[in-house]
Amino acid sequence: MARDPWIIRTYAGFGDAEQTNARFRDNLSRGQKGLSVAFDLPTQNGYDSDDPLAAGEVGGTGVAVGHLGDMERLFEGIDIGSINTSMTINATAPWLLALYVALADRRGVSRDRLRGTTQNDILKEFVGRGTHIFAPEPSLRLQTEVLSFASREIPNWNGMNACGYHYMESGCTPAEEVGFAIGNAVLVLDRLRETLDPEQFATVVHRLSFFINSGIELVPEIAKVRAYAKLWPEICFEEYGVEDVRWRAGCQVRSLTLTEQQPEVNIVRIAYEALPVTLSASARVRALQLPGFREALSLPDQGEQTLALRTQQVLMHETGIAKWGDIFEGSHVVEGETSRVMQEARGIVQRMRELGFEQSMRWISERLTAGLVEAQGRLTSGEEIRVGVNAFVDPVGVARPSAVSEEGGGREEAVARQLEGLRRWRADRDAVAVSEAREALLRAARSDGGIMAASIALAEAGGTTGEWTKTLEDAFGGRFQAPLGSDVQGARSLDVPKAPRRIRFFLAKSGLDGHVNAVKLLAYACRESGMEVIYSGLQQTPAAIAAAAIQEDADVIGISSLSGAHLHLAAEVQRELASRGAQDIPVLMGGIIPAGDEAALRALGIAAIFTPKDGDVGAIVQRIIDVAESGRSTSSG
Repeated sequence: MARDPWIIRTYAGFGDAEQTNARFRDNLSRGQKGLSVAFDLPTQNGYDSDDPLAAGEVGGTGVAVGHLGDMERLFEGIDIGSINTSMTINATAPWLLALYVALADRRGVSRDRLRGTTQNDILKEFVGRGTHIFAPEPSLRLQTEVLSFASREIPNWNGMNACGYHYMESGCTPAEEVGFAIGNAVLVLDRLRETLDPEQFATVVHRLSFFINSGIELVPEIAKVRAYAKLWPEICFEEYGVEDVRWRAGCQVRSLTLTEQQPEVNIVRIAYEALPVTLSASARVRALQLPGFREALSLPDQGEQTLALRTQQVLMHETGIAKWGDIFEGSHVVEGETSRVMQEARGIVQRMRELGFEQSMRWISERLTAGLVEAQGRLTSGEEIRVGVNAFVDPVGVARPSAVSEEGGGREEAVARQLEGLRRWRADRDAVAVSEAREALLRAARSDGGIMAASIALAEAGGTTGEWTKTLEDAFGGRFQAPLGSDVQGARSLDVPKAPRRIRFFLAKSGLDGHVNAVKLLAYACRESGMEVIYSGLQQTPAAIAAAAIQEDADVIGISSLSGAHLHLAAEVQRELASRGAQDIPVLMGGIIPAGDEAALRALGIAAIFTPKDGDVGAIVQRIIDVAESGRSTSSG
C-alpha cells in the first residue's frame, strides 16, 4: 500500500488520563494515524489539579496531566515507540516533554525511537493564546533548551512548532501569518546559533516544524501555504547556510470561521478549509487535524470527531488528489499571489529581527488588534458575507443536539479520580527525592543550562506540574502579565453607540483560559464609544476581580470565560462582591456558554450574557451602556 500523503489526526483530550486514553485508542481503531494531545488549562498554565486556581477547570478543555503516573495512564496500551505524538503545549513544554521521555525510559523505549512534536512556541502565547507563565527572556531560554535537548537526545522529535495558527485566529492576513511564524522561528534560531556548534545547529534547523492555519478563502490560502514552503528553505540557506531544508508543518483548519448559528454549515466550511493545505503536492502539510463542527458551542463528542476523521479520509482516498503533482505550478493567479505573500512576509521577518523578541511581541499584538477591528468592520457592514450570521440566516435544522454529555456526564467523576490520584501520588512517592530534584532544577535554572535533564530527573522522582512550575517561578521571578495590545492607532473606526458619560468598564479574564481576541476587540470598541476600559489581566481570581473593581470604582464588570468554568466563576465573583458590600455593581459574562446554563447564570445575578452568536459589537456596547446606566439609577435610587 502506498504511503498516505499526510497524517490524519484529531485534537483530543478531556477529563483525566483514563478517559482520554480510551478516546485515543478508539480514534486509532477508526483510522487515525497519529495522536494530537490537548491538555487542560491547569496543565498548560503550570498548576496542579488541586490548586485553587484550577477549580472548575480540571479536565475541561483537555486532559489533566500532573505527574508521571498520569502520563503512564494516558498512553496505556499505546506503543510510544511507533506512534507519532503531537503535544500542543507551550509554557510547560519542557515539563510535558520531560514526562514523555521519562515514560519512554521507564518502558525501555529508546529515545531515538520517539517521534512527534512539542509545540513549544511562546511568542504566540504572549500575543494571542495567553497561556504564558514566565517573562519573555526566560521563556525564550526554555524554548531554546528544549530544541537543543531534542537535537541531542531525541533526534526524530520536532522540538518546536513555529505556530502561525493563532495569529490568523487573532486577526492577521495570510502574509502576516507567514511573516510572524517564520520571524518567530528566526528569532529563536538567532538565539540558538550563539550556543550550538554548526552541526548541532543544522540539526535543529532541519527538525524545526510549523503549525499553520487554513482558512476558507481558497486562493489566498493556497498561496499562503506555497509561500511558507518556498520562503522557509530560502531563509534557512540565506541566513544560516543550512541546505536542503524542507518546510514541514501540521495544520488545523480555522476555528474562527465556525459559527454557533447554523452549525451544520460548519461541516462544509471545515471540508473546504482542508483543501488549501492538501492540494499542492509541493506545499502539503504533513499532518492535518479537523475540529468538530460544533466547536463554537462545546467540546466535540465522539460522533463529531469521527465525522472529522471521515472528512479527511474522503479527501485522501476518494478525491485522488495524492495522485497528482503540483497542480498550481505555472498558474499566473496562484504564483503571482504567492510571490506577493512572500515579499510581504520577508519584510515582516526583517522587522521582527530589528525589534527583537520582546518588542516584536508588542508590535504583533497591536497589528493583530487592528486586524480584528478590520474584520469586525467588514462583517458588520456586510462587506464580508458570513452565511448564517449576516446573510442567509434561516435555520438549517439538520444537526441533532450535541452528545457532549458523554464527556460532561463523567466530568465530575474524572475530576474526583484526578484529585484522589494526585493525593495518592504525593503520599506514595519519596518526598526527599522530590525535594532534592527540585533543588537541582532550581540550580539548573539559575545557571546556564541543564533544565531538561533536571526536569526529567524531577519527573522520575515523582514531581508534579505545579512543583516544576513553582520551582522555575522561584528562579525566574514569578509570573508575567503580557499587555493586552488594544491601544492601537489608525485602526478602522467601528460603528458603535456613544456612551452618555465616561463609564468605567472593568474588563477581566477569569480562570485560566488565555484567549483574548474578543476581549481586545471589545476593549477597542468600548474605548471608541467613550468608555474608560480597565483591563485587569489574565488568570484573575474572583477575589481579585471583586477587590480591583471596587478599588477602580467600576460602573460595570465584564468577565470573559471560554473554558467552561463560567458557573463557578459567576458564583464566586458574586459572593466576593457581596462580602465587600458591592453587590450592586452589575456583572456581565461572555464566552462559550451553553444555552442551558444561561438561566443559572441569571439566577446568580449576571446582568447580561454574550456567546459567539452575539456578533454585533455595536449591540454589545449598547447593552453594556444600558446595564451600566441601569445600575447607576438603581444605586442612586
